[in-house]
Amino acid sequence: MSANRPPFETDPAVSTSLLWPPGVREIDNPVIRPEDAAYRDLGLAHLVYAFTSDSQQQRDIARILGTLLQDPQVIRYRQDVLADLLHSPGLVERLEALFPKIDALGRYAHRRSESNSLREVTWRLGELQSLVDSVQGLHEALQADVSSQALRSLRAQTDAMQADPVFQNLVRELPGMLERLRSSASITIGVNLDEYLRPVEATLLAGNREKFTSPTLLERLLGKKAAGQAGLAPLHSVPRRSPGGVPGIQGSAESRWAVEPLMVPLFADLAKVIEKTTAPVVKELRRYSNLHSKMFITLGKELSFYLGAVRLVRKLQEMGIPVCRPELAPVKERLCKVTQSCNVNLALRLGSQQSDSINRIVLNDIHIGPAGRILILTGPNQGGKTTYLQGVGLVQVLAQAGLYVPGESARISPVDRILTHFPLEENPAAGSGRFGEETQRLSELFAQVTASSLVLLNETFSSTSAGESIYLAQDVVRILRRLGARALYATHLHELAAQAEALNTSTPGDSLVISLVASPIDELNPDGHRHSFRVVARPPLGRSFARELAARYGVSYEQLEQMLKSRGLLPPDGS
Repeated sequence: MSANRPPFETDPAVSTSLLWPPGVREIDNPVIRPEDAAYRDLGLAHLVYAFTSDSQQQRDIARILGTLLQDPQVIRYRQDVLADLLHSPGLVERLEALFPKIDALGRYAHRRSESNSLREVTWRLGELQSLVDSVQGLHEALQADVSSQALRSLRAQTDAMQADPVFQNLVRELPGMLERLRSSASITIGVNLDEYLRPVEATLLAGNREKFTSPTLLERLLGKKAAGQAGLAPLHSVPRRSPGGVPGIQGSAESRWAVEPLMVPLFADLAKVIEKTTAPVVKELRRYSNLHSKMFITLGKELSFYLGAVRLVRKLQEMGIPVCRPELAPVKERLCKVTQSCNVNLALRLGSQQSDSINRIVLNDIHIGPAGRILILTGPNQGGKTTYLQGVGLVQVLAQAGLYVPGESARISPVDRILTHFPLEENPAAGSGRFGEETQRLSELFAQVTASSLVLLNETFSSTSAGESIYLAQDVVRILRRLGARALYATHLHELAAQAEALNTSTPGDSLVISLVASPIDELNPDGHRHSFRVVARPPLGRSFARELAARYGVSYEQLEQMLKSRGLLPPDGS
């Protein structure tokens, strides 16, 4: 904020941002967008929904969360803000209560100019009231003990706003302006009747400070006069053309009133009378023309992001899942080391089921680094390979957004891209078949990949024969090794994992290829089946536990044989 600039004339380009340090604006970072394959494959829409259910806020959060920050200064700047919020529940509670007012200020700042001066005055007074509430609320909330550069800067800015003489004068005068605007609560209308007692002419007689009310039946029978502005008959409301509208918003279909023709000129006259009563208020408002809410447009989006992040962390902690602030490693280390982590989307889904299913989550380590940067993951069907793959990608997204990650400890290097290749339903209109579509997407992936990228491959080449798939998969792994990228390849190609050492020997590069296996753990789950798996570094098992999975669903040879015998379709034993 410029030293010579009044607090409420803050240039949005230099006002406090909770996402970007001073002097650093939103720079050109890769963004995982909703239309990208990685957004779909990682399930980022589910993660965004964990932040907020508001559709507009979801669009803002999707962009913030999907931005893969490269600059450690920016990432730490955000981590510091989140740390302050997590260590100060009282501050979070105040910000949660204040957020609707700050969010409303963003809508005021985007409003269209109204031709009707009454509407303009009403909007402006509403904006100023929200501005006063927001500045005072932030001033009080940020007196908490905070250490992050962003929140300290925001506190200094709101303190300056609070102390500004123009703002203090507004605080004193705003209640009076609102009272004058609301002083006319009803209008008395005189109506002339013809010889058949039909209304033919009408005029405005007087303005009143009280609203008209309907008399009770007893008052009408006894002729008793009620206190206030009681009518002679029930109070009638002007109907809308369609329900659920927002009155007074220009241009909306719901705001058009269905009225009697006689009332139209009366309403026009009434508008002129009310506008005359607002003239003094308009004059007073000119003194506050420099007070605006532009800074709150950005602040509202940023607060929505952080408050959602706090809710996410607390939800995971309530489920007993460890959460930590990741340490940032240099990009050149190409490292992702997390202990006792999990797929955050899986945790949130199981946690919402209100059952003991959350106890089925097995925490696994992630270790991508010098000991192995290309991980070939094999294991049983439904053994958690895809879940593990997604979990690694989500950890990387959270870390580079400046947030905490699931795990007891974490040290992570930023990536420049997260590129995914997951199975898709075959598109008959494509003409190239599933394998052709699969290879085309893989070609597009390699057109973007660099040594600083994270590549996640899920059952790539599963649409072709085993002989062809192993040959093609070897080529992909070899070129990833030569490039030096980080990659996880979840596959049923056990032969590929078995060749890890041969691939390292035959292909130059510093990204070692290693084998990971999703191995069944010994403990029985509540349903009596062993279908939880732990990911460990080891040679492939050479089988996918297909028979065990088939038996689980009742389709092993023995189970099917017994079913057909019970139906009399096969002869009994010994026949």
